[in-house]
Amino acid sequence: MNGIALAVVTDGRDCVHTTIASALAMLEGPITEYWLYDDSGDILHTAALRSRYAPIGFRVWSHPGGRQGFGGAIRYLWSTLTEESDAEWVWHCEDDFTFNREVPLARMATVLRTNAHLAQICLRRQAWNEAEKAAGGIVELNPGDYVDRRDVFGNQWLEHRRCFSSNPCLYRRSLCQRGWPDVKHSEGVFTHDLLADGYRFAYWGDRYDPPWVTHTGHERVGSGY
Repeated sequence: MNGIALAVVTDGRDCVHTTIASALAMLEGPITEYWLYDDSGDILHTAALRSRYAPIGFRVWSHPGGRQGFGGAIRYLWSTLTEESDAEWVWHCEDDFTFNREVPLARMATVLRTNAHLAQICLRRQAWNEAEKAAGGIVELNPGDYVDRRDVFGNQWLEHRRCFSSNPCLYRRSLCQRGWPDVKHSEGVFTHDLLADGYRFAYWGDRYDPPWVTHTGHERVGSGY
C-alpha cells in the first residue's frame, strides 16, 4: 500500500493534544504523512501548534482567510491533500477523540481495497445522545440498519447506508477530489451524494465490540456543522 496520511483537524481546543498523543500511540499501520489543520482562526494558536508538532513531523497549517467552520475546514483540508499528499489513504481525525485500543489501519485498508463500494470505514464511539444511551449504543439504536460482514482474512465490519461520518475513519485520498459540499447540513448532503453513486459505509469490528473511540468533546468552537 502507498501509505496513510494522518489528518487531524482542530478548531482551537486544548483536547487536540490528548487526541494526537492517543493517535500516535494507538494507530497501527504505515502512516507516511502527518497533517494538522488548525481552524481556530488564531495565528498565534497555529504558531504554537507548529512549534510543538512540526519537530515530530507534522505539517501544521491554517486557512489564510481565518476560521472556516466544519464544512469549510474539510473542504480546505481535502483540497490540500488532493494537491500535496502522496498517500493512498487518509486517516481523518477530529480533535476530540481518543482511541481505546490499537487500530489496525492496514487491515482496514485491505477491506476498502477489496470492497470498492465502501466510501469509508469508521470507528464506533460511545453512546452520546439520549436516544443512543437509552438503546445502549449507536448501532443498537437502529440494529436492523447494519449488515454483519466478514472477509476471508477474518476482518469484520458493519455495513450500512445511514451516513458518512467525520468521526475517526479511513477513506481513500481519491475521495477528497469530490470536494466537500458548500451548503448547510453538508454531512447529510455528502452522504446522499455518495449513496446516489452506489457507495455504502462501514463501522469497523463486530456488532458486539465495545466502542473503539471515546468522544471527549462537549462543545464545538467551530461553526457550520
